[in-house]
Amino acid sequence: MCESRVVCYPFHPFMLLKACHCQCGIQYVTRSEKRLELVFTKHQWGGPPTTVSQDPVGITAVVDTVTAKVPLHIPQNGSLQFILTGCLEAFVRALADFTQNGSEKRRVLELCSKEGSADYNSFVRDANVCLLDLLRAFPSCLPPLSLLFEHLPKLQPRAYSAASSSLQHPGKVHFVFNVVEFPARPEHLARTGLCTGWLADHVSSILRPLGTVPASEHLGTSALPKVHVRPRPSSTFHLPADPSIPVVMVGPGTGVAPFIGFLEQRNIEEKEREANQEATFRETWLFFGCRHKDKDFLFREELERFAHNGTLSHLIVCFSRDEPDAAGTVNSPTYVQHNLRLHAKNVASILLKDKGCLYVCGDAKNMAKDVNDTLLEIIGNKLQIDILDAMKIVAGLREEKRYLQDIWS
Repeated sequence: MCESRVVCYPFHPFMLLKACHCQCGIQYVTRSEKRLELVFTKHQWGGPPTTVSQDPVGITAVVDTVTAKVPLHIPQNGSLQFILTGCLEAFVRALADFTQNGSEKRRVLELCSKEGSADYNSFVRDANVCLLDLLRAFPSCLPPLSLLFEHLPKLQPRAYSAASSSLQHPGKVHFVFNVVEFPARPEHLARTGLCTGWLADHVSSILRPLGTVPASEHLGTSALPKVHVRPRPSSTFHLPADPSIPVVMVGPGTGVAPFIGFLEQRNIEEKEREANQEATFRETWLFFGCRHKDKDFLFREELERFAHNGTLSHLIVCFSRDEPDAAGTVNSPTYVQHNLRLHAKNVASILLKDKGCLYVCGDAKNMAKDVNDTLLEIIGNKLQIDILDAMKIVAGLREEKRYLQDIWS
């Protein structure tokens, strides 16, 4: 199985149409001063946003500027709702000219000035302020659609690791996500991540408590929520073709996702090879971690089943925020790199002696760095070499495609 990422295209309710001035045939001016024209094919602006926003519009170049082009990520024929919620990302600039209140306009200009750069960082960038937050903060700012279309960058797809094997689930793909949450601040209301929040809302109607029959099994395909996805196969992040090669997998939290697919595939292949009395499989290690055993242990039943039937040789888990120890004192947080260190002898033997593979999936900012540092420590101690020589060994593992990462920030 070639591990792949599911690229999800979110459609987020922008709720901007009430704030936009729009008339039939408004003109769209690009940064290169080449004019485009936005033409409503059914209605002029003025009706309820939920009505007009769903009517198709045509975006065409003005006749006297033959070199003018519509941005590639804006469809030629689509509704305003589709364009604003499915094609464009939020922006923070070029709003001062459309802010009518004098004090609000001065504040916007201040944020855009060189002298206001520190204030801009604290008020906008560090606070993760989006366009909707700015429109709430400056109610007299009424940007036209032409400005939005000019400055809003393309809404980027989000990639998720496939958490299933096509051998086990032909024609289907599973993926797992945590809903990103942004707590309320003076600059903005509480909100969720654009894609994860949209996904959670989109599937809320079919969610059921763990252990109950999924609602999707009672509904026909036409009644299920639709998510636009496309596969993005990986040419390297997959199990080795030779089953005699041992593997070590490190995937805390949702980083465990691709390894569920790995283990589903390995389980099926083992059954097929046992029936034919073919080659045996070498050991598989999985280092998993989360905050709380009873709240965050993703795929617990599946992993314990794989460990019980031998598909997973070693399941090493840790919980960084669980209950205190027997003495009543809270233990130090335990993360996957700590367990790697505890099993350093086995990890070193698999990578250096048995020519095994190491897979790491999850957070790039902290976890992946800590795991890499721990790997350098393990190899340095095993071979009695300094950090520079250990780095050369690790670089060699990467070149041989035996140290592979599927990480995100």
